[in-house]
Order: sequence, then structure tokens, then C-alpha cells
Amino acid sequence: MPFSHLLDMALAQRDREAQAERAAGDSLEAILDRHLLAVEATADDLLTSVLLLDDEGRHLLHGAAPSMPKAFCDAIHGQEIGPGRGSCGTAAYLGHAVYVTDIATNPLWADFRELALEHGLRACWSTPIDAAPGRVIGTFAIYHHLPRGPTVEERTSIHLIMGHVADAILASRAPA
Repeated sequence: MPFSHLLDMALAQRDREAQAERAAGDSLEAILDRHLLAVEATADDLLTSVLLLDDEGRHLLHGAAPSMPKAFCDAIHGQEIGPGRGSCGTAAYLGHAVYVTDIATNPLWADFRELALEHGLRACWSTPIDAAPGRVIGTFAIYHHLPRGPTVEERTSIHLIMGHVADAILASRAPA
């Protein structure tokens, strides 16, 4: 996943487009899907998703996942957060990034391992999306078909992406 100047330019363009999309009445899911497709277009072998924390702060709900298998998204929609709840459920619960380099062997994925492997998902890096420090509103995840961990450059890029995704979510929740 060679994040670079191209990623920065793509996300800046997406921010400009998202403003017009919101004004035109596009859904948050559609806006986030376009953000995630822009990210996916900058690298090979990655799928992305955004899960949103429900109003109670206990369950993750589908936000966007334009390239993820629908059956996988449907199965994890509404899952409770907590320790050992996959990368996203654990990241939302702990409030910090969780980088699972091999879903097939990581204990955090015990409840979802077969589902993930059935869809060819082998690595998942999830980072909580904060509305403010310590106030998690969702997660941003990158999935890979091969076991691997993020490079330093990729970790930096993940935070860049998260900022843009958080802005899109918060803008959609702002009063008109």
C-alpha cells in the first residue's frame, strides 16, 4: 500500500467533492464510499471499511465498505464492541489502533475468523475515528488478502485518511 502524494491529493479532492455531495443530499454512506474508493485506488490488494458506533456507544454499524463482500458486512453489522471482537470492535473499545497481521491466527478474530477467511480476508488494521479526543464515533479499517502489518508510511497515511473520514462524518451530523 504505497501511500504517497497521490493519496493526499485524492483525499483533498474528495473533501471538495463531498461538500457539494452533502449539499445535493447524498447519503453519508455514498460520500464515505467515494472516500474509500479514492483510497483503494491508490494501492493494490486492499479493501477498506468504515463502521459507525451506535448512539449507545456499544455496537458497530455499517458505514461504508464499497469493495468489501456484502455477506461479510451484513454479518458484522450491529456487533458489540469489546476486547476480542475483531480488529474494529477491539479498536473501538480500547480507543486505539489494532493491527492484526494474520486473522487466521490472531485470538482477537476467534469469533469472526471463519467468516473473514471465507472471504479471503487475512489482515485487518483498524483505527478508531474520534469526534474529539477520547470520543470514538467509529472505526476505519484496511483489509488485505495476505497476512501483513502496516509500514511506518502506511500508519502515517492511515491517520491522514482517518482525519478526512472523520470530517465527512462530522459534517454529515452538523445542523444544516
